[in-house]
Amino acid sequence: MAKVRRAEARDLEKVIALLETWELPNFPDLNWQDARQAFPELLKGKRGLILVSEEGSALAGLISLSFAYALHFGGEYALIEDFYVAENFRGKGIGGPLMQAAFQEARDRGCREIQVNGPTDEGLPVYIRHGMHEAGKHVKASF
Repeated sequence: MAKVRRAEARDLEKVIALLETWELPNFPDLNWQDARQAFPELLKGKRGLILVSEEGSALAGLISLSFAYALHFGGEYALIEDFYVAENFRGKGIGGPLMQAAFQEARDRGCREIQVNGPTDEGLPVYIRHGMHEAGKHVKASF
């Protein structure tokens, strides 16, 4: 059975290797090596965090959260930024525990909501299956 825990510094190379197997057609210029810059900050847990799922010595999946602050929530809310399960672990009960752990982390921080901006077509049914619902459009500007 997979174990979900917060990522640690020793996980960096496995996290990068897992992310590099993730193909996101809407982000053709994505370079997962850039994650090296954010990883240490997310380990601190102040602005976000990373949860990993291990199956034996393999990294089966991960979910990362960021925390934003908004007037309409009277404080912090959570965003699922990255949620990925390795292809060879899909359908084996990895995603649900990761998502539930993310929900618990958000609740423990006092967040009243957790969001996903622009879920993939593949990911949307997973989010809905775990209690989320569609809530509008996503717009952005890139710099």
